[in-house]
Order: sequence, then structure tokens, then C-alpha cells
Amino acid sequence: VTRRLPPGHCFTSSYRVVKPLLELFPNMSVGFTAILTCSSASESRQAVREVPLERIVMESDAPHFLLGVFQVLRSVCQCAHPGLALATVREIARVKVLSLSHTLATLRENACRLYSL
Repeated sequence: VTRRLPPGHCFTSSYRVVKPLLELFPNMSVGFTAILTCSSASESRQAVREVPLERIVMESDAPHFLLGVFQVLRSVCQCAHPGLALATVREIARVKVLSLSHTLATLRENACRLYSL
């Protein structure tokens, strides 16, 4: 029997937290947010380095997960929205040392697979 678990929603912790779950649930995906762009998110960025790209999905619906670069611009951008997701994808590509186009294509495939699109 294949164990199935919904995506790790809005994951912001370290790889050591998610590693046992990835091993136990081979179909689990991990959702990362714009928190990756914050300077204080070193554990989350380390998790991105370790989690295979094929098991990562984007989170873009949490209004309190603003991009790190926008923290000083709250007068311009009061809440997160899906349009900011590209900056998070760029950060994933940067951390994993992958091209943006490859990262975008793989994340799209992941979402299509996860949500049967």
C-alpha cells in the first residue's frame, strides 16, 4: 500500500523535521512560502536545498507571508497574493542552483500531479 499524505502546508521549519515524513510518505509534497525570501529563514532555505524539487509545491494564499524584500514596503503591499509567488520560485531556483525555467516547469508539473489537473 502506498502511503499518501497531503502536502506539508506552509512549511517553515528545518529539513530534520520534514525528512522522516518524506521517507514515511513517498507521495508527500512540501509547500514553501515567501518566507524563504526573508533573511531569517535559513532553516527553511536549507530544507529547500534538501527536499527534491519534484516534491515541492508553492504556497501563495497566506496573506501574512509577505516577501522579505517587501517587509519595508508595507505601504505598497499590505498582504501576500499569488502574484508574489514568482519571487519565491526565484528563491527556490537560486537556493537549488537551478534555472528559473526548469524550476517553474517542475513546480507546475508537481501541482498538476498533486491536484490531478
